[in-house]
Amino acid sequence: MAEQNNTNADDRTIRLASIVSIDIVGFSTMSERDQRNAARKVEALRTRIETTAQKHGGRLFNTAGDGFMLEFASAGAALGAIQDILDKRSKGEPPLRVGAHVGDVVVTATSDLLGHGVNVAARLQELAEPGSALVSAEFRSMARSSPTAAFQAKGQKPLDNMEQRVQTFEILSKRQKFARGARKAATIAMVLAVLGVGAYFAPAGWRYAQPLLERQQQAPAETPPAAPTQLETLAPEPTFITYTPGHVFRDCETCPEMVVLGGGLFTMGSPANEPGRGRDEGPQREVSVQPFAIGKYEVTFAQWDACLGGGGCNGYSPPDGGWGRGDRPVTNVSWNDIQAYLDWLNERAGGLRYRLASEAEWEYAARGGASDAYAFGPRVTATQATFRTRQTTPVGAHAANAFQLFDMHGNVGEWVEDCYAPSYQLAPIDGAAVQAANCQRRVYRGGAFADREPVLRAAARQSARPDTRAQGLGFRVARTLD
Repeated sequence: MAEQNNTNADDRTIRLASIVSIDIVGFSTMSERDQRNAARKVEALRTRIETTAQKHGGRLFNTAGDGFMLEFASAGAALGAIQDILDKRSKGEPPLRVGAHVGDVVVTATSDLLGHGVNVAARLQELAEPGSALVSAEFRSMARSSPTAAFQAKGQKPLDNMEQRVQTFEILSKRQKFARGARKAATIAMVLAVLGVGAYFAPAGWRYAQPLLERQQQAPAETPPAAPTQLETLAPEPTFITYTPGHVFRDCETCPEMVVLGGGLFTMGSPANEPGRGRDEGPQREVSVQPFAIGKYEVTFAQWDACLGGGGCNGYSPPDGGWGRGDRPVTNVSWNDIQAYLDWLNERAGGLRYRLASEAEWEYAARGGASDAYAFGPRVTATQATFRTRQTTPVGAHAANAFQLFDMHGNVGEWVEDCYAPSYQLAPIDGAAVQAANCQRRVYRGGAFADREPVLRAAARQSARPDTRAQGLGFRVARTLD
C-alpha cells in the first residue's frame, strides 16, 4: 500500500505498452569522421522515425545521441512502424538495430517511460544484427495476427542483468519476405524450365528410342520384365493439406498429429454454481477464437526423444519415472523447456507455425462444443479420463471428445502460452494469450493423473513458475494455419 501511495504522490501510472528501441550502427565512428555531417544524418533520421511512429499511432518518447525509444498502443502498430523504418531507408542513411517488447512501463510526470518493458526492448536491440529487428516472444505473440507479420525464431538469449533467458524472434522485413518469395519463385521457375526442356526434346528422343524398343520386343520372351525399383515402389503420392474443420494432418514423420478446429464464439470460464469452481475462473465472457490446429494427443516421450535425436530440445532428456517412454505423454518438462521443442519443430516444418495454445484456445478445444464442466457432461468417470491414479497412461487410452481430441481431461496437466492472471477482468476477447513483462507464473490446464475430478474441468486453471519440471506436467502443441 505504501508503494501505491508513493506512486500516486509522484503522479506516475503503470500501463502495458509496445516499446521499440532503435540504435544507429556506427554512430561513434560517424561522429569522429565528420561530426556536423553525422548530426545532419541523425536529425534527418529522427524526423523520419518520428513521422513513421505517428503514422502508426505511436510516439517518440526518448532520444539519445545514437538511439530512439518509441511507444505504441499495440504490437501490430509497432510491427508496421518497424517494417517501414527498416524497409524505407533513404540513400546514405546509417543502418539501424531494432529491439521490441510488450511489457509494463511506468509513466513519469514528463511522459517519459521507465521500467521492465523499456529495459527488455533496449537489450534486445543490443543483440540485433545491423538492419534487423529482434523481438520478444510476448511481442511476437501479440503481433502475429497482423497481416504483415512474418517472424523467424532466433532461440533463447540471455539479456544483461536479467536472470531468465528470453525467447527471441527476428522480424522479417518486406524486403526479406520478398526475397524469400523470390527464392521460391525461382525454384518453381527452374522446375518448370526443366519440364519445358524435357517436353521440347521428347519427340526427338522418342524417334531415337523407337528402333531400340522394337528390337527389344523381338528378343526371346523368356527374359522377365525388370521388377520395379524400391524407389518407384515407395514413391509417395503428393499430399495437399485442406484446412477444413476436423481435418487431421501431420507435417512430418515425427511431428505431432494435428486436428483443425474451425474456431468461433464460446463462453469462457465457469458459472458461479459449478461444483469445484475456483475464484480465478471468471468473470465468464464470450471469446472469439480464430481457426487453428491443435495436437490430437499430448506430446509423447517418443516425439520428445525424436527432438533429442535431431539435436534439439537443448539436449534435455526428461525422466519417465520408470513407467516407460514411447507413447506415454512426456512429463517433467517446463514451459521454458517446451520453447526449445517448438523451435526444433518449426525448423522441421519449415516456418513459424507451432506454438503453445492460448488459454482461450485450449478451453475451446477441451469443451469440444459443450458447455458442461467436462466435454462428456457434468461429470467425468475413470473410463473417460486418467485421474486419481499413480501414473500416466499411453495417450489415446480413452475416447476422444467431439473435436477428435484425446486426454484433454487428465493424464498430464498441459502448459499453455498465457501468463497467469487471477481473473479474466482484463483478458482479451479475441482468443489471444495473456502476456506480461517478467512473467512469474505460466498457466497449465486439464489436470493430471493424480488429481481429483474438479481439477480436470474444462474451466479449471493452475499455474507454476515457467522453469517448473513436475511428474504431472506435459503439453500438447497448437499450430497456426497458413
